[in-house]
Parts: sequence; C-alpha cells; structure tokens
Amino acid sequence: MRAELLRLLACPDCRKPLELRAAQTGRNSIQEGALRCAACGKDFPIRQGIPRFVPNAGYASSFSFEWQRWRKTQFDTDANGPSLRTFIASTGRQPDEMAGKTVLDAGCGAGRYMDLMARAGAQVVGIDLSRAVEVAQENLGRYANCHFVQGDLMHPPFRADAFDFIYSIGVLHHTPDTRTAFRALVPLVKPGGEFAVWVYALRRLSEAFERFPDRVNEVLGVDSNFMIPPSRQAVVRRFSRTMDWVMEASNQVQRAVTVRLPAHWLYALCHVAIPLYYLYKLPVFYPLRLVTKIAVHPDPEWRVLDTFDWYSPKYQWKHTYSQVENWFREAGFRNITVLPRPVAVRGQRPL
Repeated sequence: MRAELLRLLACPDCRKPLELRAAQTGRNSIQEGALRCAACGKDFPIRQGIPRFVPNAGYASSFSFEWQRWRKTQFDTDANGPSLRTFIASTGRQPDEMAGKTVLDAGCGAGRYMDLMARAGAQVVGIDLSRAVEVAQENLGRYANCHFVQGDLMHPPFRADAFDFIYSIGVLHHTPDTRTAFRALVPLVKPGGEFAVWVYALRRLSEAFERFPDRVNEVLGVDSNFMIPPSRQAVVRRFSRTMDWVMEASNQVQRAVTVRLPAHWLYALCHVAIPLYYLYKLPVFYPLRLVTKIAVHPDPEWRVLDTFDWYSPKYQWKHTYSQVENWFREAGFRNITVLPRPVAVRGQRPL
C-alpha cells in the first residue's frame, strides 16, 4: 500500500477517516500493518501490501479461482486490443481522457482495465472483493500510480467525493443487489465527475433492436463474433423478445447446476466451449446458441475464461436500459448517456 492511498480511504462502516498503525514498510510501500478508524475503533489489516476490508472473498470465491488461473489472459498486447475496445464501448471514454485524474476501478479483477488507466497517466485504485486483487497487484504493482484494495462494493472503504471517474464493467451484477451496489458508489464521485457502468442485459436482442435499430450488428458485435445477416434481421427482430426469454430460461436452468460445482470441475467442463465455438459458427446450430451459452472469443483460452465467468458466479443479475437510466436519475446525475453496448450507461454528478 502506498502512503498516498490513505487520503482516499475511509471506514466502510462509519465513513470516517482512517489512521495508519503499526506499519512495516518496504520499497516505497507499506507491506504489513493496520488501519484504525478513530471514530468507531475498528481495525483493518494491511497484508502483502494490500489494505483488507473484508475477512474473506465470501460470495466472490469463484473469482479468486478465475483470476489466479487466468492472470494476464485479458491484458492487451497491442495498441487496439480487446480490453481497450471493451473499455471504450462500456464507458464511452478514451483512456487518454483519464490522464491526471483519480479513477476507481470498481471490481478490478486481475487489472486489465487498470492497466489502461495506469498507462494513460491516471491515479487508479482497484477494488475487488476476491483475492483477484492480489493478482492485480502482481500484474501492476510496478506502476507507482496503481493502488489496490480488497473490499466490498456494497460497503466501499473510500471517502466521499474521492474520484473524478468511476467505472464498473461487468461487476455490479455479480453483487447481492446491483442497484444497492450502484448507490453505494455514487457518493464517491466528485461533483462534476462521471460514473460509467456496464451490466448484463435482461433483453439483449430486443433492446438492441429497440434502441439501435440501424446498428444492431455493431451493438451485438461488441460481445460476439456472430452477426445477424440482413436477410434475417426482420425475423430475428419479430421474435427477439421470445428469443431473449428462451435464453434467460435456459441460462437459469444451467446455472442452477453450475454454481454448485467445484471450481475445478466447472473449469474442466468449460473446455467444451473450445469445439462448440466452431459448430456455433454454422447457421444450422444457431438454435443451440439460444439454449447453451458459451463465449465466442476466437482465442481458446479466453473462450474458456469467459465461459467460466458466465457459469460460475453465485449472483448474476440482468437489467434493462430503463432500469439503469433510472438509477442514474434517482441519484441526481445529469448528462446521462446510453451507450451502444447493452447495458452500458454513463452519467455526470452535478456540481
């Protein structure tokens, strides 16, 4: 933990500032020690250079397995890699716009988006409930502008108005309550700052047609290599709500089993995604795609990772654009922007 992180931290229970106690330092950082809340007297340990605000990974244990297994799979290796494209599609912002800003990655995983922020010159803090935060530190600890916290998004251990920009890409829907997690993060945004979220779509096909009728393949293409041929778009549009329902029903049935499997069993099972990918590219197998979801990334390792990520989390909520827009409105945000990746929304906290 770098000393400058302390100015951003607060007690997750009473929201008061924290004091550093019994610190053991090493190479420009605090490796071991404790943080104490002067108001309520609670202590929070610093272990392996990371302040810990949760006793264990809890409901996020599958993510500990996931990111320890796939430590750097999703990191970009070129100037226009998939993580960069996903970040832009999910936030509507370029990493370069974050230069000099204080940024929170709410659910950082192994740190794929933190990497973009750090290289752009932001002061970026990554928080994760799981031990993935240790992997993020291993990946990015060389950056002086990267900071790592193990904590709960439902009770974030940060001071109010701490961040110029907060993003949460594919994480809030894995908490016990997406809206509650969203609302817990709102006070952390500085007046004039922005908050961007991407959550799973409840009606992905139908909302793509409703919101972006002239850009359906562009919208769906953010998360899929499979396009809908123009000759079939009218048919798919007509039955899109039914198809959304079928996909969700089959997903619930399958996840009722997969979330109960040991992580290493599910990991082995997810290797089925490797050959299925090639079958799913054939039009005759399109109906099978409705009832058995697999990741469609061309890289086999990434395909297994994303399939595991779909079937392993304890919580997996889905939402509509209208729901997420309403959360921003309820929180008083302005300049609310609906982005063409279901469901991605960004808003600005008023001054």
